Amino acid sequence: MQENSQIDLRGLLLVVIVGTWLAGIVLGSFLLLPASLLLLGACVALICLIPFWSSQWGRPVFVLICCLLLGAWRYTVSAPGTDPQAISTFIGNHVLMVRGDVSDEPTTTGRSRTLVVTVSSISSNGGSSWRDVHGEIKVQTLGGLIENPYGANYGDSVELQGKLQPPPPHSTANIFAGMAFPRLQVTARDGNPIIASLYHLRVMLATILTRSLPQPQAALLVAILLGLRTPALSSLSQAFNVTGTAHLIVPSGFKVTILAGLVASSTRWLTKKHRPQDMLPAQRRRNWRAWLATTVVLISIAAYTILSGVGPAAIRAGVMGALIVIAPRLGRTYNVYTALALTACIMSAIDPFIIFDVGFLLSFLGTLGIILLTPHFQRLLRPIERLPLGRHITEIIAVTLAAETATLPIFAMTFQQISFIAPIANMLTVPLLGLLILLGLLICGAGLIVMPLAILCGWVTWPILWYMANSVLWCASLPGAYISVNTMDSRLAWGYYGVLILVTLWIVKKNPSIPSTAASRQQHPPVLSPRTWLIARLSAAALVIVTTGAMATAAQAHAQLTITFLAVGPAGQPTQGEAILVRTADGQTVLIDGGLDIASLSQALDSHLPPWQHALDAILLTTPERDHITGLQDIVSRYQVGEVIDAGMLHPNATYALWRRTITEHHLRYVSVSQGTTIAVGSQLVFQILWPADPLHKGSNENRDNTLIVRLLVPGLHILLVGAAAQSTYALTGLLAEQDVNHLQAEIVQIVGEANKPVLPELGTLLQEVHPTLLVVTPAALNPQQRKLAQPSTIVPAASLEEGGANWQILQTAQIGTTEISSSHGNWNLNTM
Repeated sequence: MQENSQIDLRGLLLVVIVGTWLAGIVLGSFLLLPASLLLLGACVALICLIPFWSSQWGRPVFVLICCLLLGAWRYTVSAPGTDPQAISTFIGNHVLMVRGDVSDEPTTTGRSRTLVVTVSSISSNGGSSWRDVHGEIKVQTLGGLIENPYGANYGDSVELQGKLQPPPPHSTANIFAGMAFPRLQVTARDGNPIIASLYHLRVMLATILTRSLPQPQAALLVAILLGLRTPALSSLSQAFNVTGTAHLIVPSGFKVTILAGLVASSTRWLTKKHRPQDMLPAQRRRNWRAWLATTVVLISIAAYTILSGVGPAAIRAGVMGALIVIAPRLGRTYNVYTALALTACIMSAIDPFIIFDVGFLLSFLGTLGIILLTPHFQRLLRPIERLPLGRHITEIIAVTLAAETATLPIFAMTFQQISFIAPIANMLTVPLLGLLILLGLLICGAGLIVMPLAILCGWVTWPILWYMANSVLWCASLPGAYISVNTMDSRLAWGYYGVLILVTLWIVKKNPSIPSTAASRQQHPPVLSPRTWLIARLSAAALVIVTTGAMATAAQAHAQLTITFLAVGPAGQPTQGEAILVRTADGQTVLIDGGLDIASLSQALDSHLPPWQHALDAILLTTPERDHITGLQDIVSRYQVGEVIDAGMLHPNATYALWRRTITEHHLRYVSVSQGTTIAVGSQLVFQILWPADPLHKGSNENRDNTLIVRLLVPGLHILLVGAAAQSTYALTGLLAEQDVNHLQAEIVQIVGEANKPVLPELGTLLQEVHPTLLVVTPAALNPQQRKLAQPSTIVPAASLEEGGANWQILQTAQIGTTEISSSHGNWNLNTM
């Protein structure tokens, strides 16, 4: 025990030295002294070490002074300051051209993508002359895809044209400026091919997970396994923040440890004949089998760090995980204080701005707090260990309290919240993290082989993710679960950490040796043997698969035809865009159009499809308008799609070109249809294409003029989908002229109605010919002014549709929301949701 205490003290000494270095970086950000003066001071302190080397107090004092000044010097030489070549000196109202490389993976927020660009040159005269500059800027561009083949991605060389602005709020110190929606051109697609391929693999694995699970459970597993935030996670991310469980959806050392353990277990056969504990240190270093296994683990940690996004928290976890693995091979004892200090020193030496990154601060301080404070909280909670599973409960609560104590000011200043429910939320969720990572890896591996196998693994994973998500939501909804902190003085944070350091030193001095978690586990052996646990887990997995299969079979037996008009649209705005889901009694599923918003469409589909279904037999795009096609870009990535149907375009725009490219890259069957085409879906549903004619019409409004008009035929029910063609005089006139009236008869007619636009006379004529019982009106996209003024009841001028003594019922999804029509044995019913 005495030897371990000495090792810990040596580790703490290194922590103090590195802490002084980091304090110097912070000091340099405040003082901004000349770099030459700071370097001279560090040299003087180093020279003073010679006469004071044997002094008990002089040597550490001058070492710390030297580290303090070197830290300040490192920040000063990296800061833009008065450097004329720093990109920050060009911030202003002038339009500039900037060249650089995308140095990090783009992040998505709603319908925009944020790029981090390392700039190399700038021009203020339209590209006639260029001058060298340096620094990183944040660029906000349009797009909601994780990886946009037409947009800028990691490693691409880009040319930007726009106005440089101050860095966006909450940007890290290494971001010198920003650009909002500049004119962007990709000039070359280069970058590190290994890292770029790992980024592509990350997106591929995320796609496999989203195809295997419903939302938001898929988004939750993507965040847990890959650290990737997708739009579907927005409904859960706030709950994870306020319950102190945000560490579950960001890169962490615990995840790296789990991965290293899994890889080490799979490579144990390499070293089982030569166990390390039976070998001398020199033999361990010469054992090539052990080094091969170690290399595999290190490569896996490096790859997982990149797959996690290469953020500060991921790098910190990866470096410490690598040190854990490599230390025994070198015959050294792993010391967590030394590893943490060495990691922070390396990262801050490469990039001194990293210590101002919130992710780094939360990861570094949280890890240090867990190391120093967890044993003391366990000591306070020791009476709980007498309860069933008390040891596990005590450990989780102690780790949570330790991490919260160490990061409380940073979390409060960044997220303006302090969580009180964190110990309970972590107790309910953290024990499942290792199992979810293992299941996530199984889903990804199975998906790379064959998707049905991945979906089968998803059946086992879904109940666990559902439980975790709902546990966090329940904890967040409890009264008093957290409080909001709107403003917090930074001086209060500094005072908090000063008191915390003093209290921690006093506790460590008073209790120098506290039993570790490993020792506690040895004193309390597990209740069940590993073999019993394995049998229990396999039995639970088999039970879930059988139950899910039985539910799917029962649902299929009682299925009926349903046509659901989904109310979709951006959060906080009126319903906008068209999306129609058709499900037949024999299990066929067709999605017609995709609406204006990816997140709302995903939620709507997941709520109307069973959790085990991640396939669509067909997707039908009636028009390439933005409010019809936007949501489909995500759906073809998340679902297995049998075929994609549309009428094509004479002059493809960028959105439609990206749509066709996405179809090609996912190897989907594409079918272009025109007037007279008949498509059978299963045994009970037929699509009759009534418009457009071949060839397509050329004109100023050719998108609407060539909108698909489709008639759905099922036993006892006919539905006419006019869609956006309701606003096209050309399409309505042509339909009435070329189609027999008998081919237009339908009990239900659907149209897209636009706000503040009158109904065309041709549409009234068509409705009189069709004689529908029900007219369903879905809304179009609103412009910014309409979004401010529009109310659900004023989206479509219903009064004009009732003129002329019409005897049909008018139903507007903008007013009543999602509407479902069900048909069985020749009868149909209307249900609103």
